[in-house]
Amino acid sequence: MRALVGAGLALALQGAFVALATPFASAVWAAEPGKPKPGAYCKIPQEGQTAVCLEPAQNNYKEFFHGLSDGALSDEEARRVESDVAAGAGGDRAYEALSTLAYGYYRLARAASAEHGQDPEIVARLERWNALLSAAYAQSGEDAAYRDAVRTAALDVQHRAPPVGLRCTDAAGNVTKCDSTEAVVRAMDEARDKAGVRGRLGGLIDRIFGSSP
Repeated sequence: MRALVGAGLALALQGAFVALATPFASAVWAAEPGKPKPGAYCKIPQEGQTAVCLEPAQNNYKEFFHGLSDGALSDEEARRVESDVAAGAGGDRAYEALSTLAYGYYRLARAASAEHGQDPEIVARLERWNALLSAAYAQSGEDAAYRDAVRTAALDVQHRAPPVGLRCTDAAGNVTKCDSTEAVVRAMDEARDKAGVRGRLGGLIDRIFGSSP
């Protein structure tokens, strides 16, 4: 009788271990670096490395990536990605479009820096993409995850793309010269800091006048 109880207990413990281990194994697989992850920004890959997380974007924006490889990105394909980024967090391909735009920025900046005289069309496109990233951040509303992803994309470009002389808009709305997305990131940080100060002051005023507990 004691042997039967012992065997039953062993089987029960084994079943419990398998039940606990299965979701853990799934979580580890899902968190494996490089695996495509919906709803997340895919960082620009290092030279010579393939970013597996870019595969969904490459499937959805095939002509865009082909244009980058051939050095002949069409306005039509660029506008398609720009439109999806402009749609913001509510779009069907928000993170894929954001990852695609950042990668395209990096590739175009490299091409521009390799030329003796910068291509005015590339410069204009990068300036437009700076404005687009700023607008996507400003219009992200209450979606903190997407807002952080937009800032991460701008930082990623700033750190990886070579400097390209561009026109940017500073915090006061004045046109100034900048390299890559530096002014974009600075404006994002200033907007975040101001919003944080307003939020803290608003909460303090509510408590003082009794409109919140």
